[in-house]
Amino acid sequence: MTDYNNIDDKKIITAEAPWNLTGKGYMLIYRFSKKEIAEDKFLSEKFKSSFRGGFGALMAVDYETSNAGPYGELLFIPGKFQYGKNIKHTISKIYVSTMNSVYNGKKNWAIPKEHADFTFTKIDEEHDQIEFKQHKKTFFSMKIKPGFLKFPLNTALLPFPLVQEFGKKAYYTKFSGSGYGTIARVKHITVDPLKFPALSCKKPLLAVKIEPFKIHFPKAVIEDQQQSSLSFFN
Repeated sequence: MTDYNNIDDKKIITAEAPWNLTGKGYMLIYRFSKKEIAEDKFLSEKFKSSFRGGFGALMAVDYETSNAGPYGELLFIPGKFQYGKNIKHTISKIYVSTMNSVYNGKKNWAIPKEHADFTFTKIDEEHDQIEFKQHKKTFFSMKIKPGFLKFPLNTALLPFPLVQEFGKKAYYTKFSGSGYGTIARVKHITVDPLKFPALSCKKPLLAVKIEPFKIHFPKAVIEDQQQSSLSFFN
């Protein structure tokens, strides 16, 4: 069981990009309709109007090492969006279990990280349980069963080039990673829709446990939002 709730966050460390991270986690792949995206309360109207389909993802990750120390993470990527002349993904909701990750994620890549307590538990020989809590109240719970046959994975197969906005700036980041995956079966997901996209009743196209993995997050390319969005509504 991994529990980062007791890590001391009183002294925030500054960890400049690039980052190299290792760990384990789950990726659930989805496809969302324009109607579902239009109803997503965590996306701005700007992104809702530029939705271009593609694959979205839920990721629940146990980072065993990173430039900011170990932490847990829950994030949601809705799909692809037209951003200027480019097609990009964006993280619309994300929680991490340490303030070191919150601070540096926002500073380096404008990723809108929020703090939550995290547990990643092997509840029996076949199942993992992942929970995120705020103020001791669980808002996300997933029970999932990983398979046994491992295969190599690489972000070249399913890239998620990101754009995040902060202030008047656009932050572009293309992370890369590799590891070994096994097909997994989601037994249940329970979500508080006020805290995270309501995925309890939506079946993923694919669920994969990735263990171990390594990820490289480079320094973001930062531009003015106005320049990035010249052709946004064209």
